[in-house]
Amino acid sequence: MNMRLRNETIAIVSLVLVILTGLGCNHQVRYEPQQIAIAKVKKLGGSVEIDKQNLESAVMTVSLMDSKVSDAELDFLKDLNGLEILDLRWTKINGQGLIQLKDMTSLKTLWLHHTPITDAGMKQIKELSSLTRLDVGHSFISDTGLAYIGELKGLQYLCLCDTEITDAGLKNLNQLQQLTYLDINDTNITDAGLEHLKVLTKLIQVDTSNTKCTEAGLFQLQEVLARNRKNR
Repeated sequence: MNMRLRNETIAIVSLVLVILTGLGCNHQVRYEPQQIAIAKVKKLGGSVEIDKQNLESAVMTVSLMDSKVSDAELDFLKDLNGLEILDLRWTKINGQGLIQLKDMTSLKTLWLHHTPITDAGMKQIKELSSLTRLDVGHSFISDTGLAYIGELKGLQYLCLCDTEITDAGLKNLNQLQQLTYLDINDTNITDAGLEHLKVLTKLIQVDTSNTKCTEAGLFQLQEVLARNRKNR
């Protein structure tokens, strides 16, 4: 091999190495925010489940249940690509930090059971069109919050147990035509509130334990649910 050809070969190999090195750096930079976010979850005492089919790009589940996480610490959520399930049960989250979820188009399940979540918190998530399961039981949600929840038209599962909702507020759920399960256990709902549920054609199960509904009202609702099950 003459000297000129040898120098050209060395130059080409060097160029390829530079390109590959650059790609490696870009790859590292791309995933660095997500790795930092995962580390923060673990530092807070939470756990993370990664998509086994795509280990570097998708965080499927984040659980911070019964941790000391605060609304101010939820800023890392925006860096979790592909998040589908977020569990914040038994925390002190009141909802302001949920604004970090506003661009999360992959989120399907949000657990907020037994948190001091407020109506203002529901306003932060009302545009999460991908959400199918929402649990805000044992919280401070009222009819105002129900109005925001009513905009989550993809919901299939909704828990409102032990909240401050009223009969009139249930009218806000009329647009939830994908809803199959509803929990209104331990609320002040009466037969008047059940009337608003009869327009939900896919609703097949409602937990009405410890409500103020009468046997007659519950019987009528069960007839509607049975018809919905038959029409599935």
